[in-house]
Amino acid sequence: MFLLRKRSIAIFLISFFIGLFHAPKRKKQIDHIDPLFFAGTWFFKDYRGHNHRIEIGPDLKLSIDGEDLSAKVSSVKKYEVSYVDRYGYTLEIRANEARPTKFYDESDNNTYGLYPNMEML
Repeated sequence: MFLLRKRSIAIFLISFFIGLFHAPKRKKQIDHIDPLFFAGTWFFKDYRGHNHRIEIGPDLKLSIDGEDLSAKVSSVKKYEVSYVDRYGYTLEIRANEARPTKFYDESDNNTYGLYPNMEML
């Protein structure tokens, strides 16, 4: 009886360790990022009180007040697109689950609220 119990415990431990070290590894799930989520025209008011229009194309091309900034996309995350402008400053478009909501400009170290129309400013 005692020998049978030792054998059962040994088989259990061996099975446990084999299962522990040979368990299938889960693949890291990568979120699909749709650039069209950020595309559109958005408005913000700067710290001086001036209204501005940001346009983001389906290819994530960025322009402010109709001027192409020649900013390069540096990273794209589920709710954030980061750019580097021609002067080396970071520009970021941050979003929530519904739409882009914030614009960060490193050159003046400010974050501005983004709105889908001018009347909301």
